[in-house]
Amino acid sequence: MKNNHLAVFSELHDQLLNYPRDTLWNKYLSIIVSEQLRKIEYSDDGFKPEKLSRQRIYAKAKNIDEKSVDSQTAKNAVKTTKLKATLKAFIDDHPDCKKAFINLGYKPIIVTSASGGGSKNKTLLWMDIQTIDSEQSEQEQIDKLATVEADSDIEEDEDLSTITYERKATSDVKPSLFTRLFFKQGELKMMSFKGIVLMLLLLLSFFLDILIAIYAVFVVMLMNEIPNLKLWQAFLYAILIPVAYLNWRYFFIPLYMLPYHRVVKAPMFFANINVVNADIEMYWDKDKLNVARVTEFTATCPICSGVIELANGKPDQKQPLVGRCREAPHAHVYSFDRMTMQGYFLGVADYLTG
Repeated sequence: MKNNHLAVFSELHDQLLNYPRDTLWNKYLSIIVSEQLRKIEYSDDGFKPEKLSRQRIYAKAKNIDEKSVDSQTAKNAVKTTKLKATLKAFIDDHPDCKKAFINLGYKPIIVTSASGGGSKNKTLLWMDIQTIDSEQSEQEQIDKLATVEADSDIEEDEDLSTITYERKATSDVKPSLFTRLFFKQGELKMMSFKGIVLMLLLLLSFFLDILIAIYAVFVVMLMNEIPNLKLWQAFLYAILIPVAYLNWRYFFIPLYMLPYHRVVKAPMFFANINVVNADIEMYWDKDKLNVARVTEFTATCPICSGVIELANGKPDQKQPLVGRCREAPHAHVYSFDRMTMQGYFLGVADYLTG
């Protein structure tokens, strides 16, 4: 006998892999359908859904410990109405996916329920299937499968003009070898021995950049006057000029601006090679001394649910750092305030109402 649940979930799982998008909502869908497939794989009985809490879904998407996720944070991040809309939009936007479900005669739907009465009830989510030619509405099927969410769990419409940033814990950031030499558990007190050594290294790199650039320029200018100078040697000296510039631009300047801007993108050597995004933040400790820490500021784009990360404001913005969506870095742009952890839309005013 054909297992319709297995066929529908497998098809959705494959389609999500074929059309990947780096958004939290697509990650949520992948997590939910993967858990349903895992439950079917290890179950000999009929379909019994794997019911997931918002905290569990959010923790898996962020790759963090579920116990560290606050219930309110998960509620704000995993909105069931947006999740259902994302699933519907994904199917409608991909003809191959829509055609596959039409051939199967079923389509996947998101189902929600409350685990019990009282103020401490948790909303559980899972995935089920619905016949495509059924005249019964999806809401009627949900009412049969699950209880209606409590009034206290009603979701509000998301404001597309503002975002809330999250600061990753230093323990969750993968340090580079250079960072481990100076930073203890992702933090460095600037007036400590290692902090002073790093500042001296910074000054040394600055003077070396100047000396290397001057030396290389003179060698290239006077190469006809230098006896026995070979072409490969002249080329090697010429290469030193852009190397000195890169070191000055991407190592010295970011660290030099850190005390003034308080947050900078992690310069080269500070971020692990496997990490695509990392920031360095400077704050005052209890003794009013500067402490630098490696972290990461991110937010969820309310427009497309992509990941927003800090990036250079130039050339289209005045601020040194702004939040740019990975999926639309020039259209979905927000301000960044490290004190309030809020951001406001910086694009065309009519964009959000279009």
